[in-house]
Amino acid sequence: MQNKIQPIPIGASIHPEAFYQLGLKTFNSKNFEHAENYFNKAIQADSRQPHYWLAFGLVSQAQGKVDEAARYFCKALELNPNFASAYNQLGTLYQIKGSLDEAAANFRLALKSLPDFPQAWNNLGNVLNLQGKIDEATVAFLEAVRLKPDYVLAYNNLGSAYQSQARIEEAEGCYRKSIEFQPNDIYAHFGLGHALIVQWKMGEAEKVLRRALVFDPDNIQVLNNLAYSLTEQGKYAEAATVYQRALSLKPNGLKAFIGAHLVLPAIYFNTTELFAVRKRYTEGLKILRGNTENFLELEPKELLSGLGWANFYLAYQGQDDKSLQVEYAHFVADILQVATPDLMLPIEQDPAASERRLRIGFLSSFMRDCTVGSYFKSWVTSLNRGIFEIYCYHIGHIQDQVTQEFSHAADCYKHLVGDVGYIGRQVKKDQLDILVYPEVGMDQGAFVLAAMRLAPIQCAAWGHPVTTGHANMDYFFSSKLMEPENAQAHYSEQLILLEGIGTYYSKPVLPSPAKRSDFSLPDERVLYLCPQSLHKIHPDNDRLMLEILARNKNAVLVFFQATDISITRAFMKRLESALNESGMEKSGQIKILPRMDHENYLRINMLCDVMLDTLHWSGGNTTLDAIACGLPVVTLPGAFMRGRQSYGMLKCMGLNELIAHDHKDYVEIATRLGTDRAWHQQIVQQITTSSDAIFAVETPLRQMEQFFAAAFNARSLSSATDNNGN
Repeated sequence: MQNKIQPIPIGASIHPEAFYQLGLKTFNSKNFEHAENYFNKAIQADSRQPHYWLAFGLVSQAQGKVDEAARYFCKALELNPNFASAYNQLGTLYQIKGSLDEAAANFRLALKSLPDFPQAWNNLGNVLNLQGKIDEATVAFLEAVRLKPDYVLAYNNLGSAYQSQARIEEAEGCYRKSIEFQPNDIYAHFGLGHALIVQWKMGEAEKVLRRALVFDPDNIQVLNNLAYSLTEQGKYAEAATVYQRALSLKPNGLKAFIGAHLVLPAIYFNTTELFAVRKRYTEGLKILRGNTENFLELEPKELLSGLGWANFYLAYQGQDDKSLQVEYAHFVADILQVATPDLMLPIEQDPAASERRLRIGFLSSFMRDCTVGSYFKSWVTSLNRGIFEIYCYHIGHIQDQVTQEFSHAADCYKHLVGDVGYIGRQVKKDQLDILVYPEVGMDQGAFVLAAMRLAPIQCAAWGHPVTTGHANMDYFFSSKLMEPENAQAHYSEQLILLEGIGTYYSKPVLPSPAKRSDFSLPDERVLYLCPQSLHKIHPDNDRLMLEILARNKNAVLVFFQATDISITRAFMKRLESALNESGMEKSGQIKILPRMDHENYLRINMLCDVMLDTLHWSGGNTTLDAIACGLPVVTLPGAFMRGRQSYGMLKCMGLNELIAHDHKDYVEIATRLGTDRAWHQQIVQQITTSSDAIFAVETPLRQMEQFFAAAFNARSLSSATDNNGN
């Protein structure tokens, strides 16, 4: 074996262990040249000691001489075939070189020689994680922290593994444990901040991430996550400042650049502010597009991470978003052509598909107890299994009993969390015939995945009722009842209109009744419920609500708190300002209820007198719940589907008298419902007798099945024609 070991001069006094100890001391001081000299002398004095060769290899490794280091570690193992530390270091070298199988094998040999070796367990966990064996990696990290309870690095790695498995609360516990042992650990603070963001604990996340910046003020990842947490709390000016700070450190940082130019507030103080923000967004989008080339210099992993953006709040401005959506979608596609070119290529229909069941995939972050899960669950649970093979891809962190329904109903269920490139390749590998996204725009990962070509036919639906803008999205499912006559003009996809409300929706089972006093609601007043998320309530609604209050002095508006208290405060500030400007005497006209479980939410519906549907973005699940509870809903249909969902439901039930023609008519209907008890009771009776028209209707499902078969056959015919032409 060749090496650089130099002979010791004749007559020199030889003390190998002393040389070894001096080598360790200088090595720990990062004085590698002197350390190398001392270890050299120790080996010349006694070349049979394996730990001298291990130390010599560590010096070479620290100097970047990987091949030399490997030779020295192997020499140590020749002298001691059970030398666990040498196997561990050799495994580390293989990991550096990307030889993961060899790395894992050496870590396992280390553990065979020394089972209670926490560092080897941690290193094995890292390799298993890189190999995509997350469950096995988790077991390894758990063993590392069991053997070494203050092992900060292993706790951080375990937290990361838990996050990959969407075990967020357990991940949070690991990061907190790391911080307990090492309060200035930047990685633990970053991980904890991310875990809190995923759980929507934005205020806590902000505090943790600010602490992280004390330890590392120039950490761009921390800055970006801090800015995001600030945005979701409505602290837009602070968020913009933080994004600009990140850009000053890295001018072509994609995530910060998008955030700085496209950030949108959840609550607008008035329409003047709304249109000013929209103008700024439009200009920011042009700047973003103009800088596309600058971002393409980044590594693919950073590009994919930077694209974690969905423009969620844009649709709540009440305008036609098609051109803006298409422009941003083109930007995303340009980035993906560089970051994941293999996932942007066209996919031919499988010729053998006609001889088997059609593979239909559904991909969402919301296969759980929420609006999307409730609204679109039947698309998975009720399609004909004799014709279709159903694949479910749940990419969200939260799993619950509804997730289990998706899992049990599907032929193949996969929980995929993390890098969108990895998720996209997993989906593409299943060779689907058709891929359906129940929503595109609420989840950042789903928006990026929807830009890719993962199946020959791809469809979106109205879980977020606005066009995706993506060139690779072929069709958009919507409700025939809810779309205006010129609906196709609002979509870049081909619009597919389903009958009724577009889905099979089971009528909610009502809970036992409650009293108003149970929720601190006034007994003798008329309660107008506006149950929408506060960010859905456009400033145009304020005047209507105030007019209703002015017409009925006994009226009270009932809202629910937003997830974040700052959103609630911003909304209340706007509404109270409008009240002050009207000169109306304040007498408890506004009631804000805390967020609550679905049973109690239904009880609130049962206790109120009228539901006020919101302009520009109407109720969906909320309207269905109100109807199930016999609560009259007054609505004014908007120009786009997202403002016409309640309209479609009421139209289907024949309740045209609850559909307003203009603002004045809206106020008249709402006022009469609150003051004319006989008419109110008549409407309640009509709701009770006609609600079967919208609940548990199978027609949309059968229509969807027909569409899937027809779209597949048309695609197959087109492919055959093209091939014959060639």
